[in-house]
Amino acid sequence: MREMAEERKIEFEALPRGDTGEASVEAIPFQAFNVLRYEIGQRYHSHYDAFNPAEYGPQKSQRVASFLLYLSDVEEGGETMFPFENGQNMDANYDFRKCVGLKVRPHRGDGLLFYSLFPNGTIDPTSLHGSCPVIKGEKWVATKWIRDQEQDDEY
Repeated sequence: MREMAEERKIEFEALPRGDTGEASVEAIPFQAFNVLRYEIGQRYHSHYDAFNPAEYGPQKSQRVASFLLYLSDVEEGGETMFPFENGQNMDANYDFRKCVGLKVRPHRGDGLLFYSLFPNGTIDPTSLHGSCPVIKGEKWVATKWIRDQEQDDEY
């Protein structure tokens, strides 16, 4: 799926603090941040973050949403793309290597939150996403998956 992107897992100890000094994030079953580095020509083919039980079997918990934190600006390319934007391109001929649909350009410090499931627990097909190739510069992004319940393993 991913072509040579450097991957690291890290835990952030500090949470954002509000005016009262209290953490502004409630206890939600998050996974550790997964940090990826993309160099020129590297990309991540379109994929779903949720696990389809028909393909992967029963899951202890499911990835409900994903949060991407952009750690760098990218001079050119490296957009996060959603090929099935508003139900477009959803046919059997879609090439998972194409960089089409809604594109979000990475800017250092920006965050992107999207849901992988409908409220009934089925996978939202428009949550299919990937990373366009980096053309100039490099891309650093930290991903955090939000689950429906605590899970012991990493994925």
